[in-house]
Amino acid sequence: MKNILTYVIAGIYNIGLIATFGKLTFFDGFVYTWWNWIVAVPANGVLSVFWPVYWPIIRPVFGS
Repeated sequence: MKNILTYVIAGIYNIGLIATFGKLTFFDGFVYTWWNWIVAVPANGVLSVFWPVYWPIIRPVFGS
C-alpha cells in the first residue's frame, strides 16, 4: 500500500510540474526575444519544480 501511494503522489507531482512548466512557458503571455529565453526557460523550470507553492502563494501575490 505504501508503494502504491508513493507512486500516486509522485505521478501527481510530475503531472503538476509538467503542466506548470507548459503554462509558464507557452501560455503565460511572456514575449520571448532572441536572448531572454536563456533566462526565462530555466526560471520557468525552477518555478515549476515548486508548483505546490507557486499556485497558491507566489502567483496570487505577484500577479497574473
